[in-house]
Order: sequence, then structure tokens, then C-alpha cells
Amino acid sequence: MKLHNIVTLTASHSGMGLSTTAAMLARALAGRDRRCALIDADFASGCMDLLLGVERESGLRFNQIVAPLGNVEGEALNDELIAWDGVRVLPYNPWIGLRPTWWEVQAVVRALSSANDVVVVDAGQGELVEAVPDLTSSMQIMGVELSVVGLARARTHRAKLSTWDCSSPHLIGFAPRGAPRGRGGVSMEEAEGYMLAEILGPIKPNTSLCGDVLEGLGIQAVPKNNRKSIERLADLVERTICDKQPTDIES
Repeated sequence: MKLHNIVTLTASHSGMGLSTTAAMLARALAGRDRRCALIDADFASGCMDLLLGVERESGLRFNQIVAPLGNVEGEALNDELIAWDGVRVLPYNPWIGLRPTWWEVQAVVRALSSANDVVVVDAGQGELVEAVPDLTSSMQIMGVELSVVGLARARTHRAKLSTWDCSSPHLIGFAPRGAPRGRGGVSMEEAEGYMLAEILGPIKPNTSLCGDVLEGLGIQAVPKNNRKSIERLADLVERTICDKQPTDIES
């Protein structure tokens, strides 16, 4: 079976803002009347509920799901998730220590795919992608840090996705955090020339958003300097997934 409504986000390294972008993308899609679920499949770091400021909200965490037969009922699972600005969120809490198996991840992805128009999966550095067929075959979005080191890492990460038989990823650029003004970054044009592909963005650091997240307030709004990039990313997902008319699941 091949699912048509899964979007998997990965990057070569952590800290560039991939999880925040995944969340903003999911909320943008929900704002367009798309039923959307957000899965935290970054089992190295996780904490999507903390990032969103909903850690005290009731709802299932990935650590609590058991699917011994590899099957979960979609609508029932959807109803048990945290609701955040129209998005159903399944966080992962790494400190609990119960790491889901690949077949439990597959079962969750398939269940939420059946109950939503789009499922956005934050897969971190992609450690799960090779093991979970529905992530391998999904729409791929790859974060690229717009620095010399970041581009080299991105090329390596894209090659890794290719060895896993993933589709060619759509690229989104992230301006490097903490770089001195006027130093450390490369232009979008230079990055596209190096990667030989179009790059959406850039996603820029935002001190107000960073402050809200660090204080546990979550993502209050998409920062003005990133709204256009997030909307373009949502446009891309809609064109690739939502505007297609095949059956939801093909054999």
C-alpha cells in the first residue's frame, strides 16, 4: 500500500528550526481547512508538546501507544490527541524511555493518514525513515542550513535519503542561527547552485518566537519575516498532496 498524504521533514542536523517549521506548516494547512495531524517522530530529541506550549494538555504521547498487531484505529486515535490550533498533535517525550518500534510508528502513520487530509511528520535527522516504509515513500521536505558547512551536510543527507529509495526531497533553506551580521551565511542563489535544486525560504531566526518557546509559551504566531516562506511551503504541500485526486491508498 502507498499512502498519498504523508509529508516527512528531515534535516542533516538538529538546531536549525525544523520542528518549529513542521509545526507552522501543519497549522498553516489547518488554517486552510485541511484536517491535519502533526507527528513527533524525532525520537532523539522529541518534546513537540514543550515546543508548542501544550505539555500540560491531556492527550496521548507516542510513548503510550501500543500496537502489537501493527494496527491502530484512525478516528479513535485522532480523538485522543492534543488539539493545538486546529492541528492534532502526537508528541514524543524522550525522558519516559519507552521508544516505539518501527511497526508501531507505521501503524500510527497509517491510522492518522486515514483520519486526516495531511499528516506532517517531524522525523528529525531521519533515523526512522529507512525503517518505516510509509515514511520512505512519502513526500520529502529537507531542511538546508544556508552556510558552507550546512550545504555540505545537506548534500550528504540528500544522498542518504536517495540510498533509502526516498523520492527527491523538496528543499527549504534555514538562515544559520547565531551567525555574526554579514558573515557565515550563503545566499539562496549560491545554495541553489551548489545543491542543483530550487530551495524555498529562507526561514529566518526570530528572537520573539525563540523567547516564547524558551518561556514555555509555544508558537504564538508565524513570525512576519517567515510568513511568506511558510505559506509557499503550504502551497507546495497542497499542490503535491491535497490537489491530487487518486484514491487515498493505492495497492
